Amino acid sequence: MKGGIYMYDSNNYTYSNGGFTPTDPEQKPPKKSGGAGKIIAGLLAVILVGGASGYGGAYLARSNDSVSTSASVQTEAPAITQQTTVSSDSGNSNKASALGSTSSSSDDEMTTNDVIKKVKPSVVLVSSTFTSAGGASTGTGIVFSADGYIVTNAHVITTEVKTSMNSNNQFDPFSNFFDNFYNNYNSSSSQTEVVKADKVTVTLDDETEYDATIVGYDANTDLAVLKIDATGLTPAEIGDSTTLEMGDKAITLGYPLGLGLSASNGIISGLNKEMSVEVAGGTATMTLLQTDAAVNPGNSGGPLLNSEGQVVGITSSKIASSEVDGVGFAIPITDALPILNELMTTGTVKNTTPKIGITGTEISSAVKRYYNLPVDSGVLVASVEPGSCAEAAGLEAGDVIVKADGTEISTMDELVKIKNKHKAGEIMTLTLARSDGDVDIELTLDVDE
Repeated sequence: MKGGIYMYDSNNYTYSNGGFTPTDPEQKPPKKSGGAGKIIAGLLAVILVGGASGYGGAYLARSNDSVSTSASVQTEAPAITQQTTVSSDSGNSNKASALGSTSSSSDDEMTTNDVIKKVKPSVVLVSSTFTSAGGASTGTGIVFSADGYIVTNAHVITTEVKTSMNSNNQFDPFSNFFDNFYNNYNSSSSQTEVVKADKVTVTLDDETEYDATIVGYDANTDLAVLKIDATGLTPAEIGDSTTLEMGDKAITLGYPLGLGLSASNGIISGLNKEMSVEVAGGTATMTLLQTDAAVNPGNSGGPLLNSEGQVVGITSSKIASSEVDGVGFAIPITDALPILNELMTTGTVKNTTPKIGITGTEISSAVKRYYNLPVDSGVLVASVEPGSCAEAAGLEAGDVIVKADGTEISTMDELVKIKNKHKAGEIMTLTLARSDGDVDIELTLDVDE
């Protein structure tokens, strides 16, 4: 038997296919799980540090937040590879060569003062305005070519917006259920959308300000390329992150906390750290450099420098916990260069981001009691996208997903994390708890457009 909500009475299975008229339950609405600093499947969750306050990704300070507070239904929220249109002044493939060359390392170690003096002209302030979202954020950028190409983090120039959806929308098939359990939020749920800044400005070291064009960005790798109408800039010197060792000198340079250009000195604390990072649009697994040099809101997109004043990383995130200090992360520059080249030449990165095509909610104690479910945890499927691989595999609203690729799951975040280990076109196995026992289904994952 497929689909629907399964009602369980004294361990006997009874199938009910919609038409919910629940009584007034006494259960309190379940609390939203997750949050920055949470350990997710063995990987420390880290947040991005793009702006000044508020939003955990780009620290967006919203001035007009009319988003519904209902968190009942969660989309897959993948780290979507955005297909950004290339502007007419950014399609010159010859410009990408500036990103493709790295400087050979020498044995001459510079003082911290000398490093700062060398790199200071190559570090810029990036300011983003989100008119539709009602807020703004700031971050840091790196000059990568003399004629105005700037590199930063994707989360500095994008943000995540949630929009309410009414009970007639496909994303809210259980209106009566969610109306009772989630404080009667007008029988609505929410859908997440990643939007880019309506306006981006770049301020150089000499305080000259330019309007910037977003050439392209990729949320999966948290990288973005901007273009300003300027010449004679001082591009940063690129190092080789593959030669780094633990204990090597590390310096961050950027615009944190609205304090102006600031530097911090430390070491490379760790290499090849696989981290689950909260990005605009969801969660991405990244392999990062770890440093104890300060990484604060506003540092995002700035350089992590070695003792020769070469860029070896792009600072992006930190552990989100009041109990943790001195644990920051940067994208290795050697990993970033191919992505940046592709963004410069095409404005996008080939999309291999997988998609199942569902929305869902975790099985809280309230959900379990109301439907008398025999499982304590899992993901209750709220809706299935028409034409998706989920629909093709027979997944239906009301199914309960208890495992993904053989691993037990209890939240959408855990499901997305396992899904994101795949690429579009690969096969993923989901285990469903149904009235006649657990059943495995295989999905050929879609491309997340």
